[in-house]
Amino acid sequence: MYPGKMNEKEQQIMQKMKSAIATVTGIVILAQLSASAAAWQGMEMGKRAIHTMIKQASEKVHNRYEAAGITDPVAFEAFFRKLQEAVQAGDKRQVAKKVHFPLRINKDGSSRYIRDEQQFLAEYDQIFSDKVKKALLAQNVQETFVNAEGVMVGNGELWLGQIGGKYVLFAVNE
Repeated sequence: MYPGKMNEKEQQIMQKMKSAIATVTGIVILAQLSASAAAWQGMEMGKRAIHTMIKQASEKVHNRYEAAGITDPVAFEAFFRKLQEAVQAGDKRQVAKKVHFPLRINKDGSSRYIRDEQQFLAEYDQIFSDKVKKALLAQNVQETFVNAEGVMVGNGELWLGQIGGKYVLFAVNE
């Protein structure tokens, strides 16, 4: 046998070795591609997760009622809608449950206070005049004026806020 020359059996062995090497090389390449694909997919999943976290954080950060001391804008807006629904339905007791007593009533340059739920129910129709009802029912909660005093409805007919962890109506201007 001459160097560089192979017999038929050696050629078959060499061919099998080349085939095995090609198979192993293919497996290695596929493994690398799979790892790259997994890394890419992981990066995409990571990007989505980061995007979601940023979105959630920005939603938590944006509280248009913060100046009024309101800590949960979603809960406050739900309170506001329930107050509107109770007034619309004429449900005086449900409205009374949303009032902070003593309730300040401002009218004609003077102030007085409604001391409790019983007095509020007795005077409801005077407190919730047509003007006050219209202001509340026409108000979009996200278009209210907000400052350190509270959340103003209409042209100041009602003032709402958070007192003792509860959302309440605390002043009426007739």
